[in-house]
Amino acid sequence: MENFSKKLDKSEILKHFTKPVCNVIVYEVTDSTNTRARDMLVNGKNTPFLLAAEQQTAGRGRHGNSFFSPDSGLYYSLVIKPENYESAIAKTTIAAAVSLQEAILETAGITCGIKWVNDLYLNHRKVAGILCEAPRLSSGEPAGIIIGIGINIAQKVFPPELEGKAGSLNRPDLDRNVLAAVLTNRLLYWCDHLESAELIKAYKDASILLGKEVSFVQNGETVTGMAEDINADGNLIVRADQTYVLNSGEISLASW
Repeated sequence: MENFSKKLDKSEILKHFTKPVCNVIVYEVTDSTNTRARDMLVNGKNTPFLLAAEQQTAGRGRHGNSFFSPDSGLYYSLVIKPENYESAIAKTTIAAAVSLQEAILETAGITCGIKWVNDLYLNHRKVAGILCEAPRLSSGEPAGIIIGIGINIAQKVFPPELEGKAGSLNRPDLDRNVLAAVLTNRLLYWCDHLESAELIKAYKDASILLGKEVSFVQNGETVTGMAEDINADGNLIVRADQTYVLNSGEISLASW
């Protein structure tokens, strides 16, 4: 693995916050920052708070998939409890994608594209993923929203199943403390502006799907069509034999 110029350090992250509004916990190694965050949240820890790790032993992605998490990345979970909880859930992944795209550009000078709904790509390879979770208390009340993010910063070798699919920023000189802080600054801003038209505009501007032929599976059948738009709710509009309005799922770019 690449040697980073700096280890994760709570004081360094706090130093780069726009304002000191978020408690920070740092791990050298943990099983999963989202798992740790969930345990803390349902046991009453005050929000917002941030967990950041240099390595995960049981990183999790969407649909129960594992997330490869060696010590050459940043693994991050920000926990918030918005006032309008139900409406916030749908937009939080969008806010996370936009915030991450902006934070990488600001700290590394690299422009990544967003692949609807929750991945960042660079040179046709996935360099970051997002997993938002919304656990509930035993009473059924919402506990909060966990925004989990994994970023491949300097990884060069991947397991065989990820070869040709996963990539990295290839920036071992990137200060993960600064990246974590800037990402938090952007996330807390956008999570306060989830209904802003500017959020969807930023999301659309960074999209790598719009105007391209895409494929997805619906009712066991593969559908191929043109990704035409992303609406105000963050749904992907695909024109095929009919107009499809997608609110979740996996999309493949036909040109890839």
